[in-house]
Amino acid sequence: MGPLHLALLFPALGLAKEPLSHLPDFGSCKSSGLLGGGILGHEAACSPHGAVLEDTNQTVLTAASWRHKTSCSASEKKEFCAYTSPEFANGRGIMMLTTPQRAAEVERSRIFTEPEIYASMSNLNAETSDRWKIEAVPGKGMGLIATRNLQVGDHIMSTTPSAMIDYDVFYELQADQIHQMQGEGVSYLPERHRNIFLNLSTHDGAEDYNSRVNKIILTNAFDIDNTGVVTKQAEGDRESWYTVFPEISRMNHDCRANADYYFDVETFTHNIHAVRPIFAGEEITVSYIDPVQPRAERLTRLNTSWHFPCSCSLCAQNEHATAASDARIAQIEELRAQFRDYEPTSQATPAMGELMVSLYEQERLWSSMYEAYTYAALEYNGAGEPWMASKYARLAIQHGLAAGGPRDSDVLAMSDLVRDPWAHWSWMLRTKRRMNWRSNVEA
Repeated sequence: MGPLHLALLFPALGLAKEPLSHLPDFGSCKSSGLLGGGILGHEAACSPHGAVLEDTNQTVLTAASWRHKTSCSASEKKEFCAYTSPEFANGRGIMMLTTPQRAAEVERSRIFTEPEIYASMSNLNAETSDRWKIEAVPGKGMGLIATRNLQVGDHIMSTTPSAMIDYDVFYELQADQIHQMQGEGVSYLPERHRNIFLNLSTHDGAEDYNSRVNKIILTNAFDIDNTGVVTKQAEGDRESWYTVFPEISRMNHDCRANADYYFDVETFTHNIHAVRPIFAGEEITVSYIDPVQPRAERLTRLNTSWHFPCSCSLCAQNEHATAASDARIAQIEELRAQFRDYEPTSQATPAMGELMVSLYEQERLWSSMYEAYTYAALEYNGAGEPWMASKYARLAIQHGLAAGGPRDSDVLAMSDLVRDPWAHWSWMLRTKRRMNWRSNVEA
């Protein structure tokens, strides 16, 4: 295993990418009627000339695989269709705008072949909860309010997507093609779910249905990477999705949020957990951006993407407190560079790991605390101090499970360290490198 890899999941920019080329519109590709027999409820996937497309595993997608009429458009390289499954997640439904190849892979995945996985999930797609309620928040519109005290790691909400847009769409198709496909795909969601989706904010209104659907997606979408949908795509393709989770959109932003989210590729669910103690009556918040940024950069990003001036307590500090905060952020970045450097010249030490933990605490970076604990654990283990390494690894696991989930790479790495610090890749690594000891330890 190599040096520390920290993977963060951030919300989307809120602004769709313009298509990179202006290609002719091949129009819609539709089958002759509504046909049953499939799992994803949609129509045959056709080429611009009406031929049945095949996926990269040579599985033919026939008309019998789809139920609903679905818009399709093509660039010079690819075909994209909007697929809707009303049966997904106990009848909640889902819309996906992607290639026939990726749609076929999703159809073969666990979320469709083992629908019972959703039966035992607590608080899934909940409209009400004994842990939170929805009410007006001064200056923010509606928000999610805790109805009881919550501790680090407590589950708040899990939700499946309304719409997932393959990022390649934005690079291959024109805006009017995308808007038409999004609108038609959403129209086939079950009525209750469709109404929940259409009730989301557009930020500044919309003149027609397709425009409304598009603005809802732009205003409320998250970026999702690595969903586990594996196809033999062309080199340079992105396995990323622009995704809307309506229930999570109820949660307002705070640069020092008290909750965090992660996407579970096994169930296609976004999961929210508390990352610090939350008191009954307190608003539950998430961060829309990377929280480890100076104030000016945070405000610019939020204004550009979501068009609001942040009024959280961190951004509302006076100039002296803001300068001190920005200085801490700058030092965090300096320390990160040292921790990620495994050359003998790196200055990283356990004491610097302790400083990193302190800086994160001072900055109230609760959603990222597992990063600081992970750095500290690796530095202690790299210096041959297994018990202090185990202490911080345990803390990293506790916070990482809330922020990244059980499959997060850092949670798995810290679990390995706790299990056997002496067998972990980081054991004595700093000392061996600095002393130029011969070792087969892989860095």
